[in-house]
Amino acid sequence: MASADTEYSQTLQHITDAKLKELSNKRRIFQERKTTALQKADSLDSLVQKVRALSDGVKKCFDIRIDDDGRVSDKSESNRQLVTELSNIDRFLKQTEYDPSISTDTLERWRCSLLSLLDVQTLKYEYAMLFAQLTMEWLFVKKSPKIRSSEDKNDEFEKLASAQKMESKRNWEETVFKPADVDADTITAFLGDLFTSPSGPVEDETTDYAKDVIKSLEKLREKVSKFEDELTSSAQFNSYTLQWVIRSLLSSDLPTEKQRAALREFLKDNTVLIELADVLNMRLTALDTWSWGPEVLVEQRRQLNGSYRIYMHEDLIQAIFLQYMGIKWSVFFKKSLTEFRKRKGIWKSPRSTVPDIDKKRRRFYLDSPVTDKPSLQIVRESIHFNAYFVSQLLDYEQQQRDVAEGEVEAALFKKKSKKTAVHPAMYSASSPKYSPTSPAFIPQGQMAEFSAAVDEESDEDMGFGLYDGEDIESEYEDTYDNHNFAQKMLKPSNPMQAKQNLLLLLGADTTIYKRLYGEITCFRAEYESLYPKLPHATILTILKFLGVSEKWARFFEKFLTAPLRFADEPDVEPRLRCRGTPGSHVLSEVFGEVTLFCLDFLINKESKGESLWRVNDDMWFWSRSQDTCVTAWRAIQRFSQIMGLPIGDKTGGAHITSEDRPKAAINSELPSGRIKWGMLYLNSESSRFEIDQEMVDGHIGELKRQLQDKETSIFSWIQAWNTFASTFFTYNFGTPANCFGQQHVDMMLQTHERIQREIFSSEQGTGDHSILTYLRETIQSRFGNTSIPDGYFFLPIDLGGLELSSPFINLEHEKYTRLKREYAAKDKDRLVAQNKGYRPDDIDTFMSFEEYTRHRELLNYTPGRQLVYVYDDLLRHPPQQVIGYDKSGPISVGLAKLQGQNGLSGIKSEWHDMSPYWQWVAQLYGPEIVDRFGGFNVVDPGLLPIGLVSQFRSGRVSWREE
Repeated sequence: MASADTEYSQTLQHITDAKLKELSNKRRIFQERKTTALQKADSLDSLVQKVRALSDGVKKCFDIRIDDDGRVSDKSESNRQLVTELSNIDRFLKQTEYDPSISTDTLERWRCSLLSLLDVQTLKYEYAMLFAQLTMEWLFVKKSPKIRSSEDKNDEFEKLASAQKMESKRNWEETVFKPADVDADTITAFLGDLFTSPSGPVEDETTDYAKDVIKSLEKLREKVSKFEDELTSSAQFNSYTLQWVIRSLLSSDLPTEKQRAALREFLKDNTVLIELADVLNMRLTALDTWSWGPEVLVEQRRQLNGSYRIYMHEDLIQAIFLQYMGIKWSVFFKKSLTEFRKRKGIWKSPRSTVPDIDKKRRRFYLDSPVTDKPSLQIVRESIHFNAYFVSQLLDYEQQQRDVAEGEVEAALFKKKSKKTAVHPAMYSASSPKYSPTSPAFIPQGQMAEFSAAVDEESDEDMGFGLYDGEDIESEYEDTYDNHNFAQKMLKPSNPMQAKQNLLLLLGADTTIYKRLYGEITCFRAEYESLYPKLPHATILTILKFLGVSEKWARFFEKFLTAPLRFADEPDVEPRLRCRGTPGSHVLSEVFGEVTLFCLDFLINKESKGESLWRVNDDMWFWSRSQDTCVTAWRAIQRFSQIMGLPIGDKTGGAHITSEDRPKAAINSELPSGRIKWGMLYLNSESSRFEIDQEMVDGHIGELKRQLQDKETSIFSWIQAWNTFASTFFTYNFGTPANCFGQQHVDMMLQTHERIQREIFSSEQGTGDHSILTYLRETIQSRFGNTSIPDGYFFLPIDLGGLELSSPFINLEHEKYTRLKREYAAKDKDRLVAQNKGYRPDDIDTFMSFEEYTRHRELLNYTPGRQLVYVYDDLLRHPPQQVIGYDKSGPISVGLAKLQGQNGLSGIKSEWHDMSPYWQWVAQLYGPEIVDRFGGFNVVDPGLLPIGLVSQFRSGRVSWREE
């Protein structure tokens, strides 16, 4: 199929061809001139004449301008060091005509220096040609994908994948064309109870709470009504609006390649944008009559790794219109639901359960007023509020999210035989932005072992938003932002990092709860294919309850009930979708997040202020009280049953106790399976997340197959290695943190070593089990290059390297005793006056240790270092060790030569501008590179087809296949 980016791709191809042709010509000319210079020097007898001949030859080889008498006259800054050296040799050679004191050793040193210049440049051209050959090899593979023979051992997987395709399609059809069994009246009654009934026994306090919730709900409904009017009362679309809408649409996987090309053309033509805005404004004005049309074609498309997804082929104007609607509603609900939570008394907190008398007594006995220092609970709530509350909704219209390639959670699917793992989604290499609706992938080699789960319309994390800090009336105004604790937890850059942070939060609380209370209970659950199975009645009932008008409800219902027909079934009548949301649409994210907001509120209400830690449909809950966990789990089950949302198999629970307590089984009502994340599982015996080595084994086998499939191209092979072996494995092993300890780091390193050893071990079990050995031997066998230095493989692409990635509370008693001693010496009458006449009955006896520690998580009255500092320390990542740097050594000399070179992404001219990773690479491999190439540039700047390789690595260009 011809690429929609044909013109762009061909232009880039022509530029690349020109560069490679120029490189070949330059190398040929250089070699001819070098040979001539060497032959002339060898034919001369005098050492002075040999040096002069070599000097003249170097000038010709490097195109250095000279004056009439042969001296250097080049003022070029790009070859300043070379020009300076040649100019000096010219002067020294002139001196030899009159100065007989110039020794033979000095002349020999000049000769060796000139020969070294020629040898280094020869080496640079050799590696420039190697880079060009690797580029062309990659291009050839992309144009002509590997064709397997009939005897290919992966044929069996192809047949099984075909069966999987049919089974997945059948399951998808059985799901989306059959209405869910839910009752709108039951949902409405449930919501009415959730948002209007007291949270406990009917007392004055709980009645006031119910009134506050009702009042806040009415305010939310008013905002919805006002927003609807604003959205349809004026011209929403203009050329500026369409710019960010189209860019957002391009970041999704909804448009086809042909549509992407058209969208890019739209962005270049303001006249087209103005005309398009007129059409879209008319469509918005006639919202009541909007429809999908007679049918929307869908296609089951095979991914690179063998999985299949359902794609809707709607027209471009429709796609732009719906993208805009989705973004506007997403931003609105993020702001409105955030304001709902911030209103006084709405979102419960365990801090509100502390009796006033306890606060008074602490203030009196500790003689310490309330400070600005937050408590542990405030920090915990702040993390939840900023990073996990309705986090899939957008903060602002132009929001995009970054994600590193390979940062995808490994998962276990249903299997027919043995346990089998799923490898990471093969995102395009070095993808600059994260698409909120990017597809999930399943490895080709393991398709037969997975059940045909209905996940073609991805229920992955389709977006990620962070609170923007708008001030409204709040009981805890500024509390969530006015502290410096756990800062990295507050603003995860994407859902993947947010999920990974959950492990740290649970790990930190496990350490604290075990020490303080002797136990902690936790569980994890996930919905089964949330978006494909989300009932329409559930979505519409919740939206109407929150104030969405009938007009907009009808629009949303039309959006959900699209008339679908598979493109390869022309004789089949289109069928109306009865369940689930259209994949890759922002409106689908809105429906899912607004639905699960109700669950968040339910858990907060039922568990007396505890939080459900949720990223999309991935739910975590933990508490020091097992009964509270049971309450939360019952609430999730009740909510799920009423809303028609089946809970998937990825559930697990754990009850962890301290070493001095007898082991107790987890409550039978809670999930009994292991709590797993990525390739980690929570070991309730050790209270640690440990790597599931059996799961690693499955991924090693899949990695072997993936690398085997990429073996026809070195660049493709390295791209696959970096994604799987480095980023994916590292991400799924969890990040090192203080709460995990050194043992976790050691376990990660040992597993990485095992992965590389098993991937590169020979069948005979002998040889160097190293990725470098494999790449070095492969390049030598294909292109003849020998003696390749180690650093060449790890240097950045922009310096001519291959950019291979390398993976590899006892103090409370002391404080209590000190405070007790200090209290005994204080003037009690002063304390009474200072506390507005409050006088405890037991004023002469200091509070007990039990009372002193009773609210250590919830209050911030304690002077000195509080529990929140321990919490903050546990969540910290251990600092990366700084590698030593000799400012006068060869590394410094090599870095200095990079000054003025633009576009460097890894190794840079300034040491402190590099990340610790690149500092390590520079120091480890730099001496050999600088010695062999005279600096860090393996190839001279400008000779490399960097643009072409960058586009390959970003996945932007689709080359012609014929």
